Amino acid sequence: MADHRFEDGIQRGEVERAARDLAYDDYIAALLAPRASRPALLTLAAVFGELYRIPMQVSDAALGEIRLQWWRDAFARGARTGHPVADAALALQPLLPLPLPLSAMIEPVIEARAAELYAEPFPGEAAFEAYVTAPAMAYFNLRAALLGSSDLMADPVAGKAARTIGLVRTCARLPQLIAKGRYPLPASRFDTTAASAGEIDEQDVRIACFGLLSEAATAWTALRPELQRVKPDLRRVVLPAALAGPYLRAMQHPGHNVLRDVADPSPLERMTRLWLAARFGRF
Repeated sequence: MADHRFEDGIQRGEVERAARDLAYDDYIAALLAPRASRPALLTLAAVFGELYRIPMQVSDAALGEIRLQWWRDAFARGARTGHPVADAALALQPLLPLPLPLSAMIEPVIEARAAELYAEPFPGEAAFEAYVTAPAMAYFNLRAALLGSSDLMADPVAGKAARTIGLVRTCARLPQLIAKGRYPLPASRFDTTAASAGEIDEQDVRIACFGLLSEAATAWTALRPELQRVKPDLRRVVLPAALAGPYLRAMQHPGHNVLRDVADPSPLERMTRLWLAARFGRF
């Protein structure tokens, strides 16, 4: 197990609050990890939360790009910035038994958030697949490293779990992005031949969203039995995938509007689902 000792002076309370407020699901998953791994996993959750909120905070793509570039530079320089989460992230690098620096591991997440700053759909399925899967796989790779389980990421279940939770989280984020006039879906999934967001009809978007939700549900149905059988060490790595079920149930509820309603399972349901998966392997 990696020894997660952080430098003195890092404001742990601020980092933990950021994780709780910006990435609640990952915050709970971190608290359910072995005690020695919790500080690093809470920091990781806070970093992802900071990045994930940028597209939701800005209406101007250029401003969003500037903020994302600030995080790129912070990771690349490896020097203190005065930002508690960015500074705490510096302590992760020595804990990563990986050939790539933290900046390279985080880059797929930043690229995906940058894609959410623009109105245009993805030009093809390959670009969309990278948007869905690469950030989740980066997250699992980092969790695995911080849990001392990097060797387990070769298991195909890890990749399936990343794609599934990536699909579910994409479905969950869509209403907020659509409200800003952004459509992070492949252009081929719209009935209209227009690639311009301004020409995409709402019914086209609704159909595309229902199709994506169906794809996510199918992926979860196939993945769940496999998760029940994985080794405990890999189970800890992919634990956040346990929340696919609660989010899918919320989004498939008859009264849920896939274009406007943000899926929000209760904190109790999310905590219970994560605890059952962590303790008993019940996904």
